[in-house]
Amino acid sequence: MLYLDELPNSTRRIQEIDVKVCVIGVGTIGLPLATFLAKAGFQVNGLDIDQKRVDEINSANVVYEYTDILDDVVLKSKKLRATTEPKEALDNAEIIFVCVPTPLNIKKEMDNSNLLDVANRISPYLTKGMILIFESSVAIGSTREISKTIESLCNLKFGIDLGLAYCPERYNPTPMKKYTKDVDHTISAKGESFTVDKISRVVGGIDEKSTKITKTIYSQFVKTDVLELSSIETAEATKLLENIFRDVNIALVNELAKIYPKFGLNIYEIINAATSKPFAFMPHYPGAGVGGECIPVDTWYLISQAEKLGMDTRILNSARQINDSMPAHMITLLENELHKHGKELSSAKISILGLCYKKNVPDIRLSPTLSIIEQLKEKKVNFLVCDPVYEKVDSSIQLTPLSNVFNDSDAILFVTDHDIFTTLDFSKIKDEMKTPLVIDGRNFFNAEKLISLGFYYRAIGKP
Repeated sequence: MLYLDELPNSTRRIQEIDVKVCVIGVGTIGLPLATFLAKAGFQVNGLDIDQKRVDEINSANVVYEYTDILDDVVLKSKKLRATTEPKEALDNAEIIFVCVPTPLNIKKEMDNSNLLDVANRISPYLTKGMILIFESSVAIGSTREISKTIESLCNLKFGIDLGLAYCPERYNPTPMKKYTKDVDHTISAKGESFTVDKISRVVGGIDEKSTKITKTIYSQFVKTDVLELSSIETAEATKLLENIFRDVNIALVNELAKIYPKFGLNIYEIINAATSKPFAFMPHYPGAGVGGECIPVDTWYLISQAEKLGMDTRILNSARQINDSMPAHMITLLENELHKHGKELSSAKISILGLCYKKNVPDIRLSPTLSIIEQLKEKKVNFLVCDPVYEKVDSSIQLTPLSNVFNDSDAILFVTDHDIFTTLDFSKIKDEMKTPLVIDGRNFFNAEKLISLGFYYRAIGKP
């Protein structure tokens, strides 16, 4: 088996695609990984607890950015198949990836229940020579902690009988073409495309062999660097740093977006001016809030761990408080503008545009709109929510189509900058609204154009 063999033999087998792979958790993170492994030629089994998800994968009926590749590896080459049965998924597999969600619990600590469930489900089918590679975002030390649970369940030892490594996911949720203009939204400022195979990785193993085996497997489909780190914990901490860096810098510009307008200044003009400096500045932009299960979650992971060690986490806590305050700031802007027109928020009708947390991506996890909805409910405000990108049925949130969302509305609260909203006909919308007011949370609309049409316009970060 792979881990117990001499390293040159293990490396050769991987390079010759002579290894069977299992990906546990074929959701947002696991399915792109499984897709690219299968595209590289590996025989891949996906294991998931959701039968509907399994059926969608096996029929290549998943709407995501790699649908074309999925069709090839599932229906044509038959390199990828999903199942809900651990025994079937792990049969003859030598490399096992773990990509299950790790959300926050009510104490804002990492919820490891999905990882524990994986440990219990797969332990009866683990055999000597396998290597487990964790991709799930975790707090520092979590991979080693879960490995000890697995050891207690299967009487095998990592570093002796089994390999173990951590390679944090670096998935960039890519807008689906059906929701976007005819542009490539995976292109960075440097002109690089951030598809899964073009994002560098870092790996840390329980021992040198685990690290090198893991680097080799990723190198079969990752076309850029795969960096070896000194330990699993270093790799875990690297993932936290990447997302905390973004969280803190977004918090900085969000705070400045509240301050600069008091001076009559536009923060977007200021950020763009600072970007002209060729070094020591990286632009981040303010907005209605920070969502998704990466940036806010990872910051809380480290806050929780550091405070248990007696460490002061002022910057991290401040970043979370500032970013979490932006939905309330949106509502304050709305309330102030309504007062100028002799209206109370409690008696107004509000049109909310955008439920998803990210532009053109049908994902609402920790979306700032969810916080806005809760706060408006507490204030007993009448509101409608529209998001043409989010097509799933959610019994807790009633979505209204674009054709009806503006009828008799007193204000538009704009939260998510989907491309589809560029098609809005504001001359028609003005006739449908009672009060033509726009609160722009993403610097999305042309203020001069809206004002020329008779709208009142207010935006985060603008005077």
